[in-house]
Amino acid sequence: MKPTKKNDRHLWILAILFFFFPTSVQAEETALNIYATPLFPDSQVDEDKGYYDLNLAPNQKETLRLEIGNTSAEPIRIQLTPHTAYTNVLGHVEYGKDAEEADPTLTHSLDELITTSGVIELAGNEKKTVEIPLQMPEEAFDGFLAGGLRIAELKEETEETNEGEGVAIKNEFAYVVGVVVSNNRDSVQPELELLDVFADQLNYRNVISATLQNFTPTFVNQLAVEATVKRAGENEVLYKAEKEMMQMAPNSNFNFPISLEGDRFRSGNYILELTATSGDNEWSWTREFTIEADEARKLNREDVTIDSGVNWWMIGAIILLILILGLVLYLMRQKKRTRESEKEV
Repeated sequence: MKPTKKNDRHLWILAILFFFFPTSVQAEETALNIYATPLFPDSQVDEDKGYYDLNLAPNQKETLRLEIGNTSAEPIRIQLTPHTAYTNVLGHVEYGKDAEEADPTLTHSLDELITTSGVIELAGNEKKTVEIPLQMPEEAFDGFLAGGLRIAELKEETEETNEGEGVAIKNEFAYVVGVVVSNNRDSVQPELELLDVFADQLNYRNVISATLQNFTPTFVNQLAVEATVKRAGENEVLYKAEKEMMQMAPNSNFNFPISLEGDRFRSGNYILELTATSGDNEWSWTREFTIEADEARKLNREDVTIDSGVNWWMIGAIILLILILGLVLYLMRQKKRTRESEKEV
């Protein structure tokens, strides 16, 4: 059966909602035996949202109530972990993981404000309501703190170890429920900064990374970026990249990649020109940066798309030399045999 245009339109709407908002039905895998539904407190700003969107006073305590259920007939174990939202390299907000390194402008991490219990056990087809304490910071703050609750089913798998069989605990299957808290709903204008430009790699492929920072406690929505790279003192555009419909978490940064499309890094001075827009806001930067020779060689060796740089002329010359030496040895042996035959005669 072919999908109808109406179904296609519904899928597009769902995709947009998933992109911009954390949601209680955002699953990391499809084979899940669990479900999770947030039960909103009185501090919920909008009950139509599928995530916790709370406006609380400084130092206020709140309880997040979450209904979790087991859809299978077998008992399962579930673990809840809080996380602070960050922006990944694709320009998307991650709610169910932590950044490798938090942005220095982030004054409060949401995962430090939420206390979760240990492992939760559910019998077959059982459901429970879990209460999760949240403690707001003592001092008032503007804007938003954002993150999520990751609800993971723990899986036990038997695997071989050096000492024989062992049991490994894996939590590959999870839901993420977003959590956004504030002290007030006064508008905060987003501001961006270009922190750094450097030679880098993404998935073992050469890129030039431009580190964009949102140093304000608000989301940057519908972010679009255009970037070009030139040799210093030259007008030719060597590399360029553009992307739209990105989003940045409050007080976060990410590396916007500009692909070299399989080219090798070459040492020297370069100029990055980058423009970012979000709604009526626009930011532009021109930044000179340097790629050192040692750095270029190292990254070029690690790039999986770059030819190994084998010198086929040198290999051909070596093969030719070996053939010539072999021919010389063969002729010398033949000449020696001829002389020995003549002596015998």
